[in-house]
Amino acid sequence: MAATRSTDDLPAPPPTLKERFLAWWEGIDVQRRHNDAGEEPTAPGEDASPSNAKHLNRKGKPLWTATRIEVVEKIWGPGFSSPGGDEFIPTIVKPLGLNPAMSVLDIGAGLGGATRAMAKQYGTWVTGLDGNPVLAEAGMFRSQKSGLARQAPILSTDMENFTWGKRVDAIFSKETFYTVRNKDKLIDSIEAILKPRGQLLFTDYVIDPGHARGRDFDGWIHAEPSEPSPWTVEQYAAALAQRNLDIRITEDNTDTHRALILNAIQELVKHLETVAMDHDTKLAVVEEVEMWARRVAALSSGLRYYRFYALKPGDLS
Repeated sequence: MAATRSTDDLPAPPPTLKERFLAWWEGIDVQRRHNDAGEEPTAPGEDASPSNAKHLNRKGKPLWTATRIEVVEKIWGPGFSSPGGDEFIPTIVKPLGLNPAMSVLDIGAGLGGATRAMAKQYGTWVTGLDGNPVLAEAGMFRSQKSGLARQAPILSTDMENFTWGKRVDAIFSKETFYTVRNKDKLIDSIEAILKPRGQLLFTDYVIDPGHARGRDFDGWIHAEPSEPSPWTVEQYAAALAQRNLDIRITEDNTDTHRALILNAIQELVKHLETVAMDHDTKLAVVEEVEMWARRVAALSSGLRYYRFYALKPGDLS
């Protein structure tokens, strides 16, 4: 009878991408770091109280810091925290037919790059809203610095209990709805604040029910900074139709989104070869790259990236 192998005899799991990156930059013994590493302490002054927890990641650390903001702008461009910079926004928002007479809400505006791009290119009055107060404050600072504090302000909001006091001509959102647990409530609020013949245009990560969800999908679900709650295309279609919103575009943009991510990471790697960074910045870079690498992997393992466009009917009177 073969002897049972002790768990002490098993090899340590291989270092993660983050650990390999840090070893490359710092010239350390990556396996020793891997074996000796413990949990990082919670950031000073942060707690996991219910009122604060939604702004912390799964490790109890702030979702957004000045260092992370610096890193994402280096990857995606000034004012952006995700793929699709100034040159790409006109392609995304083209169906809206933006003009100076229109009022727009940008839900999940982040640092406000898309908000300001719409205001500058089309003269539209756009209000950016984000669920994270750190991002919203940084976004508002950038709008003020650009002279767009009135035309493209960035404000903080509660995504799970979203409301807005004025009716608007259009609502835009970029990769945000998948982070909201109560999407029915969010869509109810969106329908209520759209004017007759108002427009809704959003991009989002969705579940592909026709594709078996593999290990990469599970890894994405469990490792995202905040727990994602993605819907299927069919769920969105049903929810919009239930609120009498006429769906005009349901478009799979996964390949384009994936290419934007991979191209940006390649450019980042080139940039890293020319600069020196402190440890905290290196760690933030690695964590960001690791997060986007997981997303790219999930996009081939049951996750897709879609653009939706819907119209609200005019008044019946």
